[in-house]
Amino acid sequence: MSAPSPTAWDNLNHQVWKNIKECGLEQKDSFVLCISGGLDSMVLLDVFLKVKPTSRIKVVHYHHGISAHTELQKFRDSNVQLIREICMNSGRNVEFLTAKSSEELRSEEQFRNARWNFIRSIKQESDVVVTAHHLDDRFETILLKMIRGTSSEGLTSFKMWNGEILRPLLDQAKSELMLYAKKHNLDWNEDPSNSDDSYLRNWLRQVWLAKLDEKVNGGSQNFAKSLFKIADLVLETQTFELIMEPNSESLALSRQWYVSLSKQDQLRALALFLKKHHILSFTTGHLEEIGKRLDKNQKDITFEILGRKWVINASQIMLQ
Repeated sequence: MSAPSPTAWDNLNHQVWKNIKECGLEQKDSFVLCISGGLDSMVLLDVFLKVKPTSRIKVVHYHHGISAHTELQKFRDSNVQLIREICMNSGRNVEFLTAKSSEELRSEEQFRNARWNFIRSIKQESDVVVTAHHLDDRFETILLKMIRGTSSEGLTSFKMWNGEILRPLLDQAKSELMLYAKKHNLDWNEDPSNSDDSYLRNWLRQVWLAKLDEKVNGGSQNFAKSLFKIADLVLETQTFELIMEPNSESLALSRQWYVSLSKQDQLRALALFLKKHHILSFTTGHLEEIGKRLDKNQKDITFEILGRKWVINASQIMLQ
């Protein structure tokens, strides 16, 4: 499948398409978009319809049911109509699926479990589930996990692609999504519960991090950058077992295994492969250039990078 025509694309459209490719999903053609009606998800819907113009898309929405709070009830009810109208006016054959809880849900955990039970009930094996989680969500999630107690796995569990869920906005700040929404005159509903600091996530955002920024200018932003660096370092050092070609006389990487990886894991595999050959002075640019050469469909490939000759055939990747 060829790449979509990026006519009049914004930077956000290009970044999302780049993320889809790096996750190895550009050939996927069936997606389930989780749309709540809020700012983040409406941006996701608009961007995805542009970068995947011919894909089969299911838009799913879960109504959290009855609420004793009038404003919250209005918000939940209006979301269904808003999303349905946008799907109908998209000019695409978009399937809209919605369900409503039969009981009042009270906790974040109940909300999450109810949503995911519905999503997984309609998801087919070939579907990729897509959510609108962004950079601020990642930061807040890591903080929540640390407050509640977590291992190194907890720092790295919020990935852009985990084999089931794609989060193509994960490297975008909420402020960037707001700019995109205003520029393209998108409609969305603001969840009134976002101002309720009885929820720990809201308290972190509106009270704790706000106080940190009052005390230290840019403190929350610097804190987020530090946590992301730590999480990325943990991810890089986690066990990642290379699959070597068993019939090779040299230390050769299995090409079949390599091509099955996502773009991100291919870079990790190349880094570990170089280290096994005691080549340490490489950069991300070197890895990306090697990856581009290996992306070719030819059965046999040879090239020189990092002072070594790379010899590739149908079954293995070797260094000479």
